[in-house]
Amino acid sequence: MTIESDIIAWALDRPGWQQDVLVALANGETYGPTQITAVVDEVLEDTNSAPSQEAKSIQVKSAVVEQVDLSAVADLRGVNALVDGQRLNFATTGITVIYGDNGSGKSGYARLIKAMVKARHRADILPNVFHDSPDEPSGALLYRVGGQDRTLTFPSAPPPELLKMSFYDERCGDEYLTKESTISYRPSALTLLDGLIRVCDEARSDIAARIKSNEAKALDLGLLPTTTAGAFLATLTAATTETQIEAATTLAAGTNERLGDVLQEQARLAATDPQKERSRLTALANQVKTLGDDLARLLEALGAEKTDARHELRSIAANARAAASIAAASSFDDEPLPGVGSETWRLLWTAARNYSIAEAYHAHQFPVTGERAVCVLCQQVLDDEAKTRLRRFDQYMTDTTERDALTAEQNFAATLSELRTLDFATPARTAALTALEAHDAQLGGTATALLTKLEDQRDAVVQHLTSEDPAPTALAAMDTPSKLAGLASQLQERASAADVTQFETAVTDLRTEKAELQARVRLSESADKVKAEVQRLRQLRALKVARTAADTNSITQKASALTREYATDRILDRFTRETERLRLQKVTLQDLGGRKGQLNQKPGLLGAAKSVAAHTVLSEGEQTALGLAGFFTEAVFDQSKSALIFDDPVTSLDHVRRDKVAERLAQLAQDRQVVVFTHDVAFTGDLAAAAEREGVALTERAVERRGAEPGICIESFPWKAKDFGSRVTHLTSELARLKKERSGLVQDQWEESVATWAGYLSETWERSVTTEVMNQVFDRGSSQVRMMKFRLLAEITDADNQDVQDGYGATSLWGRRHDKSAETNYVAPEPADLERELTRLTDWQKRVRKYLSK
Repeated sequence: MTIESDIIAWALDRPGWQQDVLVALANGETYGPTQITAVVDEVLEDTNSAPSQEAKSIQVKSAVVEQVDLSAVADLRGVNALVDGQRLNFATTGITVIYGDNGSGKSGYARLIKAMVKARHRADILPNVFHDSPDEPSGALLYRVGGQDRTLTFPSAPPPELLKMSFYDERCGDEYLTKESTISYRPSALTLLDGLIRVCDEARSDIAARIKSNEAKALDLGLLPTTTAGAFLATLTAATTETQIEAATTLAAGTNERLGDVLQEQARLAATDPQKERSRLTALANQVKTLGDDLARLLEALGAEKTDARHELRSIAANARAAASIAAASSFDDEPLPGVGSETWRLLWTAARNYSIAEAYHAHQFPVTGERAVCVLCQQVLDDEAKTRLRRFDQYMTDTTERDALTAEQNFAATLSELRTLDFATPARTAALTALEAHDAQLGGTATALLTKLEDQRDAVVQHLTSEDPAPTALAAMDTPSKLAGLASQLQERASAADVTQFETAVTDLRTEKAELQARVRLSESADKVKAEVQRLRQLRALKVARTAADTNSITQKASALTREYATDRILDRFTRETERLRLQKVTLQDLGGRKGQLNQKPGLLGAAKSVAAHTVLSEGEQTALGLAGFFTEAVFDQSKSALIFDDPVTSLDHVRRDKVAERLAQLAQDRQVVVFTHDVAFTGDLAAAAEREGVALTERAVERRGAEPGICIESFPWKAKDFGSRVTHLTSELARLKKERSGLVQDQWEESVATWAGYLSETWERSVTTEVMNQVFDRGSSQVRMMKFRLLAEITDADNQDVQDGYGATSLWGRRHDKSAETNYVAPEPADLERELTRLTDWQKRVRKYLSK
């Protein structure tokens, strides 16, 4: 099975919407924000979640990968301490080597590039730290994508395509050695799964945004979760029914009234203290007790038994009066005026008696009938008949029958007066009712209603006793007085026990009850909002289900599995080749799993305990070599073949490994751009030799410090960094210039020019002998004699030796090494002589090189 058929077989089990995405991606379609929104809507509708057969039409195609190259760094301002306005150009093919001494500013340019491209260790672009108010770093990075020129003006975020270029320095090597890394190579067919992962990730991002928007609309009524209403709101779910909402939001009768009482009581407590509360409770207890006692007495006074007793007194008075009236009628029928003994007459008699005793005859017993006695009413002297009549009237009024009648009538009048004088709305009682209602509205209302009922009962009893109306219905048994008595006892107990703790408890209880009542009211007023909140929760549930549906775990697991099956062996094989090339043994890549289909690896030691980290065992040079091996492995599998940038890559490496690194860089430069920053003159020679062997162009660049100003960019190496070929090119160019200038130079000027040129030629002879002979036989890095190259010495002829002696001798004569002897009459050679010696050198170098190939 191929990886393509494996992907299609797997895709057939994916949800229908994912199969549609895979087909679209395979056909080259892209997914922007509009398409992602449509995918999310489709997942939310859940109409295409079952697997289909759409994946059968997938045509897996290779991804289009564009090469990214570095063209130049230009127009720098305020970058480190580099001179402003410099431009550093790079050849977009072959190897560009930028040589610079320590402190020249070379690393400033390298760090700037490092901050813009892919690097395991990040670097920031810093201003000139030696200036008090440095300019913000700025400049331009010129690069090419697929052959098209582009420019990044910074400071600004680098675009994604710049991350295709890779940077390596010692710090990056350390990061590769000690941390997990991802080898970028994956079969191109997996880009289809990468695309699906990206669509799912963007869909999840869209869903996450919708979830965030949904959650931002969550209902917040400000209800405490400790209240019943708050607890209900906190436990709302998408499954909450309207019936449950109606039950929770229906307000119980009297809730608002109780809330008002609680608010009033809370306000009262807020303005008092425990001592005042004790006094208040005591006063309230007394008021409630008195009220209860009053109601009990009134109930007793208006009870059926009392009413019957009063009615009995009425009957007794009436009967007694009837008897007295009969007696009076039989005794006074012959009196001049009728009505003697009637009630009116008795009142008149009583008034007369009272007047006589109190004023007229206060020292005499009534009636006064003595000598010359006067009638207290008519003020006339009483005759004998009148005196006899008065004595007869007095006898009647003091007779038992009349006295009994009068007593009975007084008793009834007293009980009737008692009823009529019953007071139901005294100031004290009104104050007590007001205080009671503030404390207990229900009991206060009951007491008020009872008092009204008692007053009505009193009026009915009076009407019954003063008329022929029947007796009113007896009052039913009432427990209000006993409740008031019980409340009074409770209040008194609270008053007795009142202290700071209890007061605070009362305040807390009121606060709790207020919160509970307010929450109930608020929830009741928000029934529609609660229903809308349940709808929101249902939408949120659907969004979370959709987010799960767009999860990439199963996709990344498949991508990782395919990567392991079709790529891991190739990666491990390449890594092994790279480590062996750099003379590393017992080193491998450990598979650490991965994420989003990208596998992570970390260098490890073969046969060592897993807990032993490679960097704790390897030498500094081996660690550098291992970092390079990992970087080279990634470079090989970089399908874009984008630029590789190195900053002093051979630090701590011995000569053999340096040669191998130079060779590897030249090989990589055959199909991509390679840029190397170095301060190592010998390594520039290694690179030049390797480039020549691999047929790769090498472009020279240099960065110099001029006085205190670092960062001056030069389009070629300084003389000390040039290899044999570059030096010959320079000598040839300078010789052509000297030929043109010869006729215009005086002798001293010509001798000075020749001396300079000859000095360069002398150094080139030395470099040629060193590189073509000595370094071939003796390895300076390892201090070893290369025995296989020893045959080179046997090939060198006397003629070869003579050319070296003659050519080097001529340069010694022409150069400024010693003062010229006056006897020799030295005359500087002409251009033809110079050209002959240059030819001698180049011919000698070519012959010796041929000896190496035998």
